[in-house]
Amino acid sequence: MESGNIPVLSVNEDTIPRAYEKAIREVWEKGASIRTEYDHPGDPASRDATVIIIVRNPFGQPRFHRSFADGLGGLAEYVMEVVHGAHDYWVKPLEEILKGTKSKDTRWTYTYHGRLFEFRIEDKVVNQIGAMIDKLSKTGYTRRAQAITWNPKLDPPTEDPPCLQRIWGRLCDDGEGGYIYNMNTHWRSRDLFKAWFENVIALTTLMRKIAEAISQRTKKRVKLGRYVDICDSLHIYGSYFREIEGDAEKGIKSFFETLESRSFEERTWNSDFIKPYFINDGVGKGLRPMLEREKDMPEKVRKAIAEELRLMEEEDYLV
Repeated sequence: MESGNIPVLSVNEDTIPRAYEKAIREVWEKGASIRTEYDHPGDPASRDATVIIIVRNPFGQPRFHRSFADGLGGLAEYVMEVVHGAHDYWVKPLEEILKGTKSKDTRWTYTYHGRLFEFRIEDKVVNQIGAMIDKLSKTGYTRRAQAITWNPKLDPPTEDPPCLQRIWGRLCDDGEGGYIYNMNTHWRSRDLFKAWFENVIALTTLMRKIAEAISQRTKKRVKLGRYVDICDSLHIYGSYFREIEGDAEKGIKSFFETLESRSFEERTWNSDFIKPYFINDGVGKGLRPMLEREKDMPEKVRKAIAEELRLMEEEDYLV
Protein backbone atom coordinates (compact mmCIF):
# COMPACT_ATOMS: atom_id res chain seq x y z
CA MET A 1 0.00 0.00 0.00
CA GLU A 2 1.26 3.45 -0.90
CA SER A 3 1.88 5.40 2.31
CA GLY A 4 -1.02 7.66 3.26
CA ASN A 5 -3.56 6.08 0.89
CA ILE A 6 -6.46 4.02 2.20
CA PRO A 7 -6.77 0.86 0.07
CA VAL A 8 -9.87 0.31 -2.05
CA LEU A 9 -10.79 -3.39 -2.07
CA SER A 10 -13.44 -5.42 -3.85
CA VAL A 11 -15.15 -8.68 -2.90
CA ASN A 12 -17.52 -10.56 -5.21
CA GLU A 13 -19.14 -13.76 -3.87
CA ASP A 14 -22.33 -15.73 -4.36
CA THR A 15 -23.55 -15.81 -0.73
CA ILE A 16 -23.33 -13.71 2.44
CA PRO A 17 -21.08 -16.12 4.41
CA ARG A 18 -18.56 -16.40 1.57
CA ALA A 19 -18.49 -12.61 1.20
CA TYR A 20 -18.02 -12.22 4.97
CA GLU A 21 -15.03 -14.58 5.09
CA LYS A 22 -13.42 -13.06 1.98
CA ALA A 23 -13.88 -9.49 3.28
CA ILE A 24 -12.22 -10.33 6.61
CA ARG A 25 -9.23 -11.87 4.82
CA GLU A 26 -8.93 -8.95 2.37
CA VAL A 27 -9.07 -6.24 5.06
CA TRP A 28 -6.75 -8.18 7.38
CA GLU A 29 -4.12 -8.73 4.69
CA LYS A 30 -4.42 -5.48 2.72
CA GLY A 31 -5.98 -2.90 5.06
CA ALA A 32 -4.19 0.20 6.29
CA SER A 33 -3.27 0.66 9.97
CA ILE A 34 -5.37 3.58 11.24
CA ARG A 35 -6.47 4.54 14.75
CA THR A 36 -10.15 5.11 15.67
CA GLU A 37 -12.08 7.11 18.27
CA TYR A 38 -13.02 3.84 20.00
CA ASP A 39 -9.50 2.53 20.67
CA HIS A 40 -8.50 1.67 24.23
CA PRO A 41 -5.01 2.45 25.58
CA GLY A 42 -2.62 -0.17 24.28
CA ASP A 43 -4.85 -1.34 21.41
CA PRO A 44 -3.11 -1.75 18.06
CA ALA A 45 -4.33 0.49 15.25
CA SER A 46 -7.25 -0.96 13.30
CA ARG A 47 -6.95 -2.58 9.88
CA ASP A 48 -9.05 -0.40 7.60
CA ALA A 49 -10.05 -0.11 3.94
CA THR A 50 -12.71 1.25 1.63
CA VAL A 51 -14.50 -1.87 0.42
CA ILE A 52 -17.13 -2.74 -2.19
CA ILE A 53 -18.79 -6.10 -1.51
CA ILE A 54 -21.07 -7.79 -4.04
CA VAL A 55 -23.34 -10.61 -2.92
CA ARG A 56 -24.77 -12.13 -6.07
CA ASN A 57 -27.50 -14.15 -4.33
CA PRO A 58 -28.33 -12.55 -0.96
CA PHE A 59 -30.78 -15.33 0.04
CA GLY A 60 -28.57 -18.10 -1.34
CA GLN A 61 -27.95 -20.99 1.04
CA PRO A 62 -26.26 -21.32 3.39
CA ARG A 63 -27.18 -17.75 4.35
CA PHE A 64 -25.81 -17.60 7.92
CA HIS A 65 -22.22 -17.72 9.13
CA ARG A 66 -21.61 -19.26 12.54
CA SER A 67 -19.04 -16.64 13.53
CA PHE A 68 -20.87 -13.49 14.55
CA ALA A 69 -21.16 -11.44 17.73
CA ASP A 70 -24.78 -11.89 18.84
CA GLY A 71 -26.90 -14.97 19.41
CA LEU A 72 -29.46 -16.10 16.84
CA GLY A 73 -32.41 -14.78 18.84
CA GLY A 74 -30.65 -11.45 19.26
CA LEU A 75 -30.07 -11.32 15.51
CA ALA A 76 -33.79 -11.92 14.92
CA GLU A 77 -34.63 -9.00 17.21
CA TYR A 78 -32.13 -6.77 15.39
CA VAL A 79 -33.78 -7.62 12.06
CA MET A 80 -37.15 -6.56 13.53
CA GLU A 81 -35.50 -3.35 14.76
CA VAL A 82 -34.35 -2.43 11.24
CA VAL A 83 -37.33 -3.70 9.23
CA HIS A 84 -40.26 -2.93 11.55
CA GLY A 85 -38.97 -0.33 14.03
CA ALA A 86 -39.08 -2.60 17.07
CA HIS A 87 -36.96 -0.17 19.06
CA ASP A 88 -37.89 3.20 17.62
CA TYR A 89 -39.49 3.92 20.99
CA TRP A 90 -36.04 3.69 22.61
CA VAL A 91 -34.94 6.95 20.91
CA LYS A 92 -34.65 9.95 23.24
CA PRO A 93 -36.55 13.23 22.70
CA LEU A 94 -35.32 15.77 20.15
CA GLU A 95 -34.35 18.31 22.82
CA GLU A 96 -32.00 15.74 24.37
CA ILE A 97 -30.51 14.76 21.01
CA LEU A 98 -29.73 18.41 20.30
CA LYS A 99 -27.61 18.58 23.47
CA GLY A 100 -25.12 16.25 21.79
CA THR A 101 -22.50 14.87 24.18
CA LYS A 102 -23.87 17.05 27.00
CA SER A 103 -27.06 15.01 27.19
CA LYS A 104 -27.34 12.75 30.23
CA ASP A 105 -30.17 10.76 28.62
CA THR A 106 -28.66 7.37 27.77
CA ARG A 107 -31.33 6.38 25.26
CA TRP A 108 -30.51 6.17 21.55
CA THR A 109 -30.22 9.15 19.21
CA TYR A 110 -31.63 7.30 16.18
CA THR A 111 -32.61 3.97 14.67
CA TYR A 112 -32.16 3.01 11.04
CA HIS A 113 -35.87 2.29 10.76
CA GLY A 114 -36.74 5.70 12.20
CA ARG A 115 -34.53 7.49 9.71
CA LEU A 116 -35.63 5.39 6.73
CA PHE A 117 -39.37 5.22 7.42
CA GLU A 118 -39.98 8.34 9.54
CA PHE A 119 -37.33 10.91 8.62
CA ARG A 120 -38.23 14.17 10.35
CA ILE A 121 -37.51 17.41 8.50
CA GLU A 122 -39.17 20.85 8.62
CA ASP A 123 -41.99 19.56 10.86
CA LYS A 124 -42.74 16.81 8.35
CA VAL A 125 -42.32 13.04 8.60
CA VAL A 126 -41.11 11.37 5.40
CA ASN A 127 -41.40 7.64 4.70
CA GLN A 128 -38.40 7.31 2.40
CA ILE A 129 -38.76 3.56 1.89
CA GLY A 130 -42.40 4.11 0.96
CA ALA A 131 -41.29 6.75 -1.53
CA MET A 132 -38.76 4.31 -3.04
CA ILE A 133 -41.49 1.72 -3.47
CA ASP A 134 -43.82 4.28 -5.07
CA LYS A 135 -41.18 5.52 -7.49
CA LEU A 136 -39.96 2.08 -8.52
CA SER A 137 -43.51 0.79 -8.95
CA LYS A 138 -44.23 3.62 -11.40
CA THR A 139 -40.86 3.76 -13.18
CA GLY A 140 -38.73 0.72 -12.43
CA TYR A 141 -35.65 2.03 -14.23
CA THR A 142 -35.58 5.31 -12.28
CA ARG A 143 -32.22 6.27 -10.76
CA ARG A 144 -33.89 8.40 -8.10
CA ALA A 145 -35.13 5.72 -5.70
CA GLN A 146 -33.07 6.20 -2.57
CA ALA A 147 -33.33 6.73 1.19
CA ILE A 148 -30.82 8.48 3.46
CA THR A 149 -30.17 8.39 7.21
CA TRP A 150 -27.80 11.32 7.85
CA ASN A 151 -29.31 14.34 9.58
CA PRO A 152 -26.82 17.23 9.37
CA LYS A 153 -28.45 18.99 12.31
CA LEU A 154 -28.53 16.07 14.72
CA ASP A 155 -25.68 13.74 13.83
CA PRO A 156 -22.39 15.73 13.81
CA PRO A 157 -22.52 16.54 17.57
CA THR A 158 -23.13 12.94 18.68
CA GLU A 159 -20.50 10.31 19.46
CA ASP A 160 -22.44 7.55 17.73
CA PRO A 161 -23.80 8.84 14.39
CA PRO A 162 -25.36 6.45 11.86
CA CYS A 163 -23.06 4.07 10.04
CA LEU A 164 -25.56 3.36 7.26
CA GLN A 165 -25.87 6.44 5.08
CA ARG A 166 -27.96 5.56 2.04
CA ILE A 167 -29.99 2.87 0.31
CA TRP A 168 -30.42 2.93 -3.47
CA GLY A 169 -32.49 0.57 -5.58
CA ARG A 170 -33.39 -0.06 -9.22
CA LEU A 171 -35.40 -2.58 -11.23
CA CYS A 172 -34.31 -4.44 -14.35
CA ASP A 173 -36.50 -6.56 -16.62
CA ASP A 174 -35.98 -10.27 -16.07
CA GLY A 175 -36.84 -11.14 -19.70
CA GLU A 176 -39.89 -13.12 -18.55
CA GLY A 177 -42.36 -10.31 -17.87
CA GLY A 178 -41.14 -9.61 -14.36
CA TYR A 179 -38.44 -7.58 -12.63
CA ILE A 180 -35.18 -8.06 -10.77
CA TYR A 181 -34.62 -5.70 -7.83
CA ASN A 182 -31.01 -4.59 -7.36
CA MET A 183 -30.03 -2.74 -4.18
CA ASN A 184 -26.96 -0.87 -2.95
CA THR A 185 -26.22 0.28 0.59
CA HIS A 186 -23.64 2.94 1.41
CA TRP A 187 -21.92 3.06 4.80
CA ARG A 188 -19.79 5.68 6.51
CA SER A 189 -18.07 3.22 8.84
CA ARG A 190 -18.44 -0.44 9.75
CA ASP A 191 -17.12 -2.97 12.25
CA LEU A 192 -16.39 -5.83 9.84
CA PHE A 193 -15.66 -8.59 12.34
CA LYS A 194 -18.62 -8.08 14.69
CA ALA A 195 -21.28 -6.00 12.90
CA TRP A 196 -21.13 -6.46 9.11
CA PHE A 197 -22.85 -9.84 9.03
CA GLU A 198 -25.80 -8.77 11.23
CA ASN A 199 -26.21 -5.56 9.22
CA VAL A 200 -26.36 -7.45 5.95
CA ILE A 201 -28.90 -10.00 7.19
CA ALA A 202 -31.16 -7.11 8.26
CA LEU A 203 -30.67 -5.01 5.12
CA THR A 204 -31.24 -7.92 2.74
CA THR A 205 -34.42 -8.74 4.66
CA LEU A 206 -35.50 -5.14 4.05
CA MET A 207 -34.47 -5.61 0.41
CA ARG A 208 -36.90 -8.52 0.15
CA LYS A 209 -39.69 -6.49 1.79
CA ILE A 210 -39.21 -3.72 -0.76
CA ALA A 211 -39.30 -6.21 -3.64
CA GLU A 212 -42.48 -7.80 -2.26
CA ALA A 213 -44.17 -4.40 -1.95
CA ILE A 214 -43.26 -3.50 -5.55
CA SER A 215 -44.62 -6.85 -6.70
CA GLN A 216 -47.93 -6.18 -4.96
CA ARG A 217 -48.16 -2.73 -6.57
CA THR A 218 -47.21 -3.77 -10.09
CA LYS A 219 -48.85 -7.23 -10.08
CA LYS A 220 -45.58 -8.58 -11.49
CA ARG A 221 -43.04 -11.02 -10.10
CA VAL A 222 -40.05 -9.22 -8.56
CA LYS A 223 -37.01 -11.39 -7.92
CA LEU A 224 -34.01 -10.34 -5.86
CA GLY A 225 -30.88 -9.38 -7.74
CA ARG A 226 -27.43 -8.70 -6.38
CA TYR A 227 -26.86 -6.82 -3.14
CA VAL A 228 -23.95 -4.35 -3.12
CA ASP A 229 -22.41 -3.06 0.11
CA ILE A 230 -20.15 -0.01 -0.19
CA CYS A 231 -18.25 1.06 2.94
CA ASP A 232 -15.93 4.04 3.30
CA SER A 233 -14.24 2.58 6.40
CA LEU A 234 -14.62 -1.17 6.79
CA HIS A 235 -12.38 -2.07 9.70
CA ILE A 236 -11.18 -4.71 12.12
CA TYR A 237 -10.56 -3.08 15.50
CA GLY A 238 -7.19 -3.56 17.14
CA SER A 239 -8.96 -4.95 20.21
CA TYR A 240 -10.04 -7.94 18.07
CA PHE A 241 -6.56 -8.87 16.89
CA ARG A 242 -6.15 -11.62 19.51
CA GLU A 243 -9.29 -13.28 18.16
CA ILE A 244 -8.01 -13.00 14.59
CA GLU A 245 -4.42 -14.06 15.33
CA GLY A 246 -5.11 -16.74 17.93
CA ASP A 247 -2.50 -17.81 20.47
CA ALA A 248 -0.22 -20.68 19.45
CA GLU A 249 1.25 -21.04 22.96
CA LYS A 250 -2.24 -21.59 24.42
CA GLY A 251 -3.33 -23.78 21.54
CA ILE A 252 -5.89 -21.23 20.30
CA LYS A 253 -6.20 -21.28 16.51
CA SER A 254 -6.32 -18.09 14.49
CA PHE A 255 -9.58 -17.13 12.81
CA PHE A 256 -8.21 -18.27 9.46
CA GLU A 257 -6.86 -21.56 10.83
CA THR A 258 -10.32 -22.24 12.26
CA LEU A 259 -11.85 -21.62 8.84
CA GLU A 260 -9.40 -23.94 7.14
CA SER A 261 -9.91 -26.72 9.71
CA ARG A 262 -13.65 -26.93 9.00
CA SER A 263 -15.67 -27.45 5.85
CA PHE A 264 -17.81 -24.58 4.61
CA GLU A 265 -20.91 -26.49 5.76
CA GLU A 266 -19.45 -26.70 9.27
CA ARG A 267 -18.90 -22.94 9.30
CA THR A 268 -22.42 -21.98 8.21
CA TRP A 269 -26.14 -22.59 8.74
CA ASN A 270 -29.08 -22.79 6.34
CA SER A 271 -32.17 -20.64 6.88
CA ASP A 272 -34.26 -23.71 7.76
CA PHE A 273 -31.96 -24.49 10.67
CA ILE A 274 -32.02 -20.88 11.88
CA LYS A 275 -35.78 -20.33 11.78
CA PRO A 276 -36.68 -22.00 15.13
CA TYR A 277 -34.02 -19.90 16.88
CA PHE A 278 -35.41 -16.72 15.33
CA ILE A 279 -38.75 -17.68 16.86
CA ASN A 280 -37.28 -18.51 20.29
CA ASP A 281 -33.61 -19.25 20.98
CA GLY A 282 -34.31 -20.77 24.39
CA VAL A 283 -32.31 -18.15 26.31
CA GLY A 284 -34.78 -15.26 26.27
CA LYS A 285 -34.28 -13.88 22.78
CA GLY A 286 -36.22 -14.22 19.53
CA LEU A 287 -39.54 -12.92 18.23
CA ARG A 288 -41.79 -14.68 20.72
CA PRO A 289 -39.77 -13.69 23.83
CA MET A 290 -39.44 -10.17 22.43
CA LEU A 291 -43.21 -9.74 22.17
CA GLU A 292 -43.65 -11.10 25.69
CA ARG A 293 -40.82 -9.04 27.20
CA GLU A 294 -41.33 -5.60 25.66
CA LYS A 295 -44.64 -4.45 27.12
CA ASP A 296 -44.20 -0.83 25.96
CA MET A 297 -43.75 -1.67 22.29
CA PRO A 298 -46.26 0.33 20.15
CA GLU A 299 -49.23 -1.75 19.02
CA LYS A 300 -48.61 -1.14 15.31
CA VAL A 301 -45.08 -2.51 15.62
CA ARG A 302 -46.25 -5.40 17.77
CA LYS A 303 -48.72 -6.45 15.07
CA ALA A 304 -46.03 -6.33 12.36
CA ILE A 305 -43.69 -8.54 14.41
CA ALA A 306 -46.54 -10.89 15.29
CA GLU A 307 -47.17 -11.30 11.56
CA GLU A 308 -43.48 -12.12 11.01
CA LEU A 309 -43.79 -14.71 13.76
CA ARG A 310 -46.86 -16.21 12.09
CA LEU A 311 -45.04 -16.44 8.76
CA MET A 312 -42.10 -18.21 10.37
CA GLU A 313 -44.34 -20.68 12.19
CA GLU A 314 -46.90 -21.38 9.50
CA GLU A 315 -45.43 -20.58 6.09
CA ASP A 316 -42.51 -21.67 3.92
CA TYR A 317 -40.69 -18.49 4.85
CA LEU A 318 -36.94 -17.92 4.49
CA VAL A 319 -35.29 -15.91 7.25
